[in-house]
Amino acid sequence: MDLDAMRELAHKAMVRRCTHPDRERGFVYYHGQRVAEIALQLRELIFPGEESWDEVITAAGWFHDVGKGIEPHWEYGALLVREMLKDHCSPQELEQIAEIVGSHTLRKQREYPPYVQLVQDADILDHFGTLDIWLDFWHCACRGKGLEDALEFYGDEYLQKVESVASLLNFPESVEILQEKMLFAREFAERFRREAAGELILKRKKAKD
Repeated sequence: MDLDAMRELAHKAMVRRCTHPDRERGFVYYHGQRVAEIALQLRELIFPGEESWDEVITAAGWFHDVGKGIEPHWEYGALLVREMLKDHCSPQELEQIAEIVGSHTLRKQREYPPYVQLVQDADILDHFGTLDIWLDFWHCACRGKGLEDALEFYGDEYLQKVESVASLLNFPESVEILQEKMLFAREFAERFRREAAGELILKRKKAKD
């Protein structure tokens, strides 16, 4: 598999694209890069002896949202990768990549192979933690909303969203990672709320005389 050529194709196809009014130009490219890295780390954590999946997972992570902007983007994306990547991998690898791209949003709808499930989970996990803070702030900025609007997201609505998303994850390890990300985001939001009210948060103890 020619991953260098594939990465170049992904960059060319997506780095300048704006697929959503509330997300920055190129988000779909950088999201794909992160999803590939997350999926590889999940594979190593959950299936440490299955290195043979890594190239397929990497390519599928990069291209999983290549169809974004034309819905259903997962079906359109599967068609695109079959054409874009056919000269850079074997027919079997191409079918596996297309399977991942075409299934990445169809979670829990059937029994998927683990290499599909890993990218499905990685796709979810990339939207939480520091990234959901970024997405929330970007959304508010694009919509002319203020600080209070940004903080409101981390109340009951956020907990309900996390609970709903957790039910779509395939592996207990992924659920644990999601919970850690959620706790970080809520801790950040609480500190942000306090500082937005003018509170100084002093944690360093004064040195003894």
